[in-house]
Amino acid sequence: MFEKITLLDDHHMILVSRRMVFAVIGALLSLTFLLMLFFLHVDFDYLLGRKDLAMKVGQTTITLEELNQIQAISGVKAKKLDAAAFASEFFDTLLYAEGGRRLGLDRRPDFIRKIAIFDQAVAKGDAKETLSRAVFLIEELAAAARREVSEASYHPAELAEIKVNAPSPVQRLHLKTILVAGEEAAQQLLAEHDAGAVFADLNASWSLSLYRGVGGDIGWKSAGDFPPGVFEKLLEAGDDKIVRGFADEAGIHLYMIAARPKIDQAQQEKAERELQLRELRRRRLMKYIIELRNSVDYWVNPVLQVRCQTVQRADTTDSSQ
Repeated sequence: MFEKITLLDDHHMILVSRRMVFAVIGALLSLTFLLMLFFLHVDFDYLLGRKDLAMKVGQTTITLEELNQIQAISGVKAKKLDAAAFASEFFDTLLYAEGGRRLGLDRRPDFIRKIAIFDQAVAKGDAKETLSRAVFLIEELAAAARREVSEASYHPAELAEIKVNAPSPVQRLHLKTILVAGEEAAQQLLAEHDAGAVFADLNASWSLSLYRGVGGDIGWKSAGDFPPGVFEKLLEAGDDKIVRGFADEAGIHLYMIAARPKIDQAQQEKAERELQLRELRRRRLMKYIIELRNSVDYWVNPVLQVRCQTVQRADTTDSSQ
């Protein structure tokens, strides 16, 4: 397979057969294939000691067992979540806590004092209480980071850029009513009204309503107090104008608007401002959590990654419905 030949000036060369060349190439390809199989099937989490690790975010490492214990001691709301949803929420909490450390919030006197008060309230010693202290630390630091980011000062122009639709107040009308027996009576009453007769006189002369004795006053009413379409017709009616409402077995109900609600412009502006502030805080937190995901060194157990992705997809679907 090999043949050694001597050239001029005592230079040597080894001649290799073509079969040998192909054999070496085949061996290298086989070795590459075996290495690929090895890397595809080897459990690196097990080799690296991460088999029982749930997640590592910055300076904090949580095992799968600890994650289950944390859910068990995190209150009624946390217990109602499935493991995937809780893991996803706690991962974000760890990110915010790491952000709090970066902002130096864990070194502020108020935070240190809060931890000291908590330490005095619990008897320290066993593993459960140690874990409770760690969770308290993480959650308080995460909450402080959220407040720091969301409640930071803002420029008025930043708020003005946020467009919101403040909910309109429930439409109401202060109404008076006259109930007449039938169509003929209704036509005659409306004719008298058009001729100048006032509501009080028409009420006293014609009304069969139980409200006749109080001047026909039925107070403030909204759309839900009438058959469909009636309240909308009343909204369009002019003030001091008697209009037909609806007919039923009791007779024909006629109405007149006594008063309309006064629009409190200041209250409307306050409500709109609150919505703008809420939206500004939401956008800031969303931007901040994305920044943390891109900058914080973290690792999540592959099993939890799949579950968390499933939960996120479900949340997106629900919010769009």
